[in-house]
Amino acid sequence: MSQVKNVKLFESILGDFHRQGILQSFILIGSWVLRVYAEHYDHNPQIPIVSTQDLDLLVENPPRIKKEVNVAELLEKYELEASFSPTGDQMKFVSPDFEVEFLFSEKGKGEGRGKLIKELGITATPLRYMNFLQNYTRIMKYKDIPVRVPEPPAFVLMKYLLIKKRKTVQMLKIQKDISTARDLELFLLEQGYEEDIKLCYHRMPKKWRQSLLSILMENNSELYNLLADN
Repeated sequence: MSQVKNVKLFESILGDFHRQGILQSFILIGSWVLRVYAEHYDHNPQIPIVSTQDLDLLVENPPRIKKEVNVAELLEKYELEASFSPTGDQMKFVSPDFEVEFLFSEKGKGEGRGKLIKELGITATPLRYMNFLQNYTRIMKYKDIPVRVPEPPAFVLMKYLLIKKRKTVQMLKIQKDISTARDLELFLLEQGYEEDIKLCYHRMPKKWRQSLLSILMENNSELYNLLADN
């Protein structure tokens, strides 16, 4: 699927979820967030825009679902079909060229199992660190659609922190994540977000901060000098 088709599909899904009144039950995470940031900041060329085949939507823990909607039916018209893990407790909606995954903040080690969201007929995949992102969100307009996204300082710190969760076989994705994080950090520093970045950093658990500093140092991030002495 071409990049143009990916963008159209992304926008169509956002529009459908908005019209059904469920879009703000989710937090948009992953690379598509960058496209929302770019529009919010008047298409500043420093913000990297990445169009991927993966659309990730985070369900808060605990969930705040106010309306019952059959998500599978909404996605069927895009030929996105439910696909389950071998254990049956995790799911994605997939086609040959695109996939949508719903994630859920895993607050403790070893929870592992998916979270059934009955109101929407979906099972959300648990992922560590997401409880941090859900505490730093805001609404940004994208094509006149209000979308919940992570605050940019929280997003860039989490982008770095998640690098260590990538497996070595995903080296290309790791390099893309590092490049994206670097571009976004430079934009935020030039926009005067230093104090916001420090605030997000200091509200992380100590072990997270230690891991993050190690990753920043290894990748020659300018954020290392900003945060190492704080």
